[in-house]
Amino acid sequence: MSIVVFWLEADGTAARMEFAQSDLSAALRACEDRRSAGMRHVCISSEMDASVGKSGVASVEGGRLPDGQVYDFDKSHRGAGPRS
Repeated sequence: MSIVVFWLEADGTAARMEFAQSDLSAALRACEDRRSAGMRHVCISSEMDASVGKSGVASVEGGRLPDGQVYDFDKSHRGAGPRS
């Protein structure tokens, strides 16, 4: 089990479905189906074996990633519209 979908049933009891890490599409469909059915607090959690290290960017120096690509992500604009 590498992916688990959790939700609350109509009566408030917790429920879950388990998926193999190769079944991400099925797990996402299960989330969508639960939400469409009116279930509350639907969420997905995963522990992928192929994921190595921490998620995200390891380092940015001078506006570039270690492989030389430009990195200009800035979340300060979120909710305030795009930067001009």
